Amino acid sequence: MASRSLSRRALFALGAGSLLAQNTPRRFIIDSHAHYENKPDYFDRVERHYTPRNAMVCVNAFMRDFDALSKAAKRLPNLVIPYGRVNLDEPSAYQQIEKFAGAGFKGIKMHSPIANWDDARYFPLYERLQRHKLVALFHTGIGSHSEGVQFTSMERMRPSYMDTLTRAFPELYIQGAHLGNPWYEEAAEAARWGPRLYFDVTGSTLIKKAKSLEDFKKYLWWEGAGLHSSAHAVYAFEKLLFGTDEPPENLDTVIGRHEAMFQACNVPEASRAKVYGLTLAGILGIKPR
Repeated sequence: MASRSLSRRALFALGAGSLLAQNTPRRFIIDSHAHYENKPDYFDRVERHYTPRNAMVCVNAFMRDFDALSKAAKRLPNLVIPYGRVNLDEPSAYQQIEKFAGAGFKGIKMHSPIANWDDARYFPLYERLQRHKLVALFHTGIGSHSEGVQFTSMERMRPSYMDTLTRAFPELYIQGAHLGNPWYEEAAEAARWGPRLYFDVTGSTLIKKAKSLEDFKKYLWWEGAGLHSSAHAVYAFEKLLFGTDEPPENLDTVIGRHEAMFQACNVPEASRAKVYGLTLAGILGIKPR
């Protein structure tokens, strides 16, 4: 009986999220955080769910899937934005970054370092990202035990390390995944002072915080530049980038979760539009549709 009740609640949440998404204004959307699935129908599914939403998607993939992602990005240039995925501790990391950059990829996803994200051993690699104008997408906070994730600790991936990197590489655009779950305040404070530092709120956060979404006003509390914020500071919620980190079929559900958070925190429509796509479009040089 308990599992049946849980299933009903899950179905209700899924339907409510989709309904909320369907009632939102038509916006230009860029999903900043999606993982390539090595399935024959993956890009067909992306096209089916993202095109009606006027949405593009940043799909990241390991070098083994370079050809598949490259071909899809060329075939669907108004839909697929290619990102590479690199393990910084591999001896070939430098060469991989160069190959992704040479092929026109727009960003690099990184996960599970042996050392802290701001360890100086990685600085030559970050310098290459900055030189090639690649978005640096870092996993921050707790991580799943999934394929491609090596032995590491969430302690190696604290969002506070992004603060170091914004200072060391001031021209590098950085995206921290998952708002540093569970270190939300740490992530927000780093973003407050980092002009080119943003975070997404993908993963479990908007699910576990569903009954207390107003808490995000405590983390993202500042209105803009001021005595205790950077001269480049913007309204706090504009430091977020929309992302799903889920299969294409879940796009509307994830939009619904974001809308619930924005409504709970009284985020104005102009700022929501920036989160959903306008901010990242400016970073990537994409003309919004």
